[in-house]
Amino acid sequence: GFDEIRYDWSKQDKCRDYLKQWVQEKKTTTRIEDLQPGDWFVSKWKDWQKTLQSWHAKQNTYKAAVAKRAADKAARQARRAAAAAAREARAKAAAAKKEMEAKAAAEKKAAEGGEGGDETKEAEEKPAEDVKMEDPEPEEKEESEDDKDEGKVDFDKLDVFGVEDVLDVGGGEPLFSTFGFEDWTMMSLRFELHLLAHAFKRDVKDPDRIGIHVEHLAFYYNKYFKKALNHKFYGVDTIQELLELLRDTCVVSRKAKVVEPQLPDDMESLGIFVMLTEEARRDRVRRVDLGDESARLKLSQPAVPGVPSLAAAGVRPAAMGGVRPVVTPQLGQVRPATTTLWQQAVAQPPVRPGYAAPGAVPQVRPFAAAGTAALSAAAAAATAAGAWRPGTPWRG
Repeated sequence: GFDEIRYDWSKQDKCRDYLKQWVQEKKTTTRIEDLQPGDWFVSKWKDWQKTLQSWHAKQNTYKAAVAKRAADKAARQARRAAAAAAREARAKAAAAKKEMEAKAAAEKKAAEGGEGGDETKEAEEKPAEDVKMEDPEPEEKEESEDDKDEGKVDFDKLDVFGVEDVLDVGGGEPLFSTFGFEDWTMMSLRFELHLLAHAFKRDVKDPDRIGIHVEHLAFYYNKYFKKALNHKFYGVDTIQELLELLRDTCVVSRKAKVVEPQLPDDMESLGIFVMLTEEARRDRVRRVDLGDESARLKLSQPAVPGVPSLAAAGVRPAAMGGVRPVVTPQLGQVRPATTTLWQQAVAQPPVRPGYAAPGAVPQVRPFAAAGTAALSAAAAAATAAGAWRPGTPWRG
């Protein structure tokens, strides 16, 4: 070491603080290439995956139940409407029958003579209430589940952070019942960045490394979660713009530019991420309804597995409407004639075997030498059959 250290420009304490700050800055801006996730991270990550899967199943179950209740309600309303229409039709038929019977009776009395003229007039002027109607059938007594008060609350006026159970805010409805693709994606990213920020401090075991530098966030994200953090997927241009969407979970310090988590690492329940995501969704919907289109998320929808895109498959996209443009020929333009294969085959005359056109060299089948006995047997068989005689010229 040195025999003596003199502090000519600054005092000892100020120099020590400056050196400590310089070392801390160098450590913060330098990546740890061989850093590996610890046991704490692996355990928390597995718990999150199980919880997230159960939440997805709960949402699917709730949506199926809501759809079933809606279908049952529509069926009940249809049955009630059909029963009411049937009752009305029966009432009209009974009234028409009574009217026809009264009219027939009046005409019969009028035909008998003037003796019952006064009675006929009284029958015609008899009030309609005297006509006895059929008793209406009792309506089907069915209690609709939607008419019952099952403890369901007004979801839009619900206090998000006052919910005791995110799986049931009332009537079996979960707090994430209206989550879509973008909400699930942003909630997962919230937890991943929260877990990454805390796991990094545990795994480095160095108090001088106060957090992950914003420029190294994508590197450590890939190191821990084995996948890339592509900010373009979320519709932003930089990592800092992506973190602005999640400022309720992680923020970037102004001086050191490191990612600082806003939630503790020892939470008993993961429902806080559902609450944060639901609150962000409501705020986004309000801003969009007021005309602020910048609040709308611009996430890229993932491609369906097993279905290649048209560009990747080398397929040229069809024009709008899929209609082939009609080309109107101009005056004096003649469409070139085209011939198909069958037209070309018909245009060529058939050629008889051994036939040669005038001036052409005749094609002669090569003579195959055979035994004399074989030739004599073949000629005798042909002669006996009458198909060919020696010395008889062939006639085509």
